[in-house]
Amino acid sequence: MKNAWLHLVSAVALPAALTALAVSACNEKDIDPPAIDGGLAMRYAQGNFDLGPRAFRTEGAKRSAEWIRTQAEQIPGFADAGGKVRIPAPVRGECNVEIAFPGSSDDFIVVGAHHDTKRLFSVPDFAGANDGASGVGALLAMASAAAEYARKRSLPCGVRFVFFDGEEALYEYTETDGLVGSRAYVDMLRREGDSGRCRAMVLLDMIGDKDLHIDLAGNSTRALAELAMAEAEAAGHADKFSRGEIAILDDHYPFLLANIPAVDLIDFKFGPDNCYWHTGADTMDKISPESIKTAADVAFRIVWRLAATGFKDLPK
Repeated sequence: MKNAWLHLVSAVALPAALTALAVSACNEKDIDPPAIDGGLAMRYAQGNFDLGPRAFRTEGAKRSAEWIRTQAEQIPGFADAGGKVRIPAPVRGECNVEIAFPGSSDDFIVVGAHHDTKRLFSVPDFAGANDGASGVGALLAMASAAAEYARKRSLPCGVRFVFFDGEEALYEYTETDGLVGSRAYVDMLRREGDSGRCRAMVLLDMIGDKDLHIDLAGNSTRALAELAMAEAEAAGHADKFSRGEIAILDDHYPFLLANIPAVDLIDFKFGPDNCYWHTGADTMDKISPESIKTAADVAFRIVWRLAATGFKDLPK
């Protein structure tokens, strides 16, 4: 993910509404989200990594999408929990995958990650353990936990786990190169009349690094960034999270452009001086189940707190 210059963007002109006050904490007792099984997340990451290169518009990306769908369908009690999985019809050649669970309201939150890998001509077998099998593992483990939770009680809101294709740019990020899957997904929400019910988006990217430190993208919605920091502290992970100042062009960006609040949980310091990023060194021995679990647990806490407050502090 990202280009050779960290695919950072200059200050993004977002609507003023995206800088709302932080989401307040909720005092309700029974709102704790399910805990993520880090070992399960790691096994999913390994399975996705083992598929090999998964670059956009290749057979590898198609195999990855079908593999994700199969894993979802095999989650115990998936159908009983109301789970549905689909690969939406492609618009620009993307192979997105959506795993959706209903909640106690019609509103929903998207939790996203990309499943494609960068096409590296210098490393033709690049399979991206951290970038992005770690995100795939996190989302599938979250879907498994959501299914188990939903068999006993309703989720506090609808949750859609979306695996984006085409996040990586083949050459350089433009309106047609990079972020293809997330752009297509936001367009699909508009076509299906669901964009108004999508209350927030939480993105996980490069969250498996053994030396984890998530630096929230500077162009994350302020309210969500502040909530992420609060929930990280509440979960005992304050030392692994910080507020970033640099805007990053990532899969949360099309949601921001659609006025959907979004936050990007990303660790963009992968190895000394980021030396493992987009190289053959991005292998499974560089990531850990503890790191994936940390990011996924905080993401779930964000979802639960937002729903518990009725989304009242999010930008309108």
